[in-house]
Amino acid sequence: MSKVKITDIAERSGVSMTTVSRYFNHPELISQTTQDKIKTAIKELNYQQDNLARILVTGESNLVGVIFPHLHLSFYTELLNQLIKYGKEKGYNLIVYTSNDSREEELQLIQNLISYRIKGLILLSHLLSTQDIENLPVPVISIERVGGNFKQINNDNFTGGKLAANLLIRNNCEVFIHINNDFREDWPSFKRILGFEYEVKDLCYERFIENDLTDPYLPKATEAMNKLVQHITTKYTGKKIGVFCSNDDIASLFERQCLKNNIDIPNTIELIGYDNSPASNYAVHPITSIDQNISLMAQIAIQSLENYIPYESMVPASLIEKETTS
Repeated sequence: MSKVKITDIAERSGVSMTTVSRYFNHPELISQTTQDKIKTAIKELNYQQDNLARILVTGESNLVGVIFPHLHLSFYTELLNQLIKYGKEKGYNLIVYTSNDSREEELQLIQNLISYRIKGLILLSHLLSTQDIENLPVPVISIERVGGNFKQINNDNFTGGKLAANLLIRNNCEVFIHINNDFREDWPSFKRILGFEYEVKDLCYERFIENDLTDPYLPKATEAMNKLVQHITTKYTGKKIGVFCSNDDIASLFERQCLKNNIDIPNTIELIGYDNSPASNYAVHPITSIDQNISLMAQIAIQSLENYIPYESMVPASLIEKETTS
């Protein structure tokens, strides 16, 4: 069978070769009707794009590298879903890695990605220094990590923390608790702690950092949370407690332990998570959460691959009230 050419696709779909070229390189520039015609022609002709030839001719590909620290949190999985969605609209294919072991391992992963002539790198891990990132020979877009001379997309974490505290204060909580698995003061997410503590600084407040909650779906996380729930409810018996968790997965784990211990949410304890990820909606009682607008973060990341400018985009935080607050 002779090899299918771009001219064959143009003839079958009734459009110009330029339009077919745009379909492969900039599909957003042509109408959905035209895209559908070309897609039908491609299917009928059984055309397979030669990505290797494209790389050799143009020096670049439609591949985008993405590195997560892990994928067991709902925020990361939903962000990946949204990156795939918006990437598909632009004709990008994603190569996804997870990296949580060492700086050297992550640099090796990035070298592997660079060998594919990736268009850019979307980075969510915290292993590399600012200088490491600035030295990379590809455009880098970071999400929720410390900044530098590269593109950054961060949530307004400080406002998010304040929104959580203010709701719990308005709802007449008497004790305020923050639960986190880990933090560093140079992480953007640390600002959600600062925002929360700024609002409750003159009130009864306690911060709990428990590393075993890093993967909230492991048995050790359940055990650690059960002990924490019992400690908090015993120490503050008779008080209305407001709890703010660093993410929705930890908040969901907290809720499950409360239900097992017959603790009334939201009358005895009010609970707020962070991210407004699917985990907050799938909980037994949907969890009030601070919305990071994950979809907008992904959209900005994909758009930045075309118009790369090394500056910070700050995504607004908003409060989404559900069933775990009164």
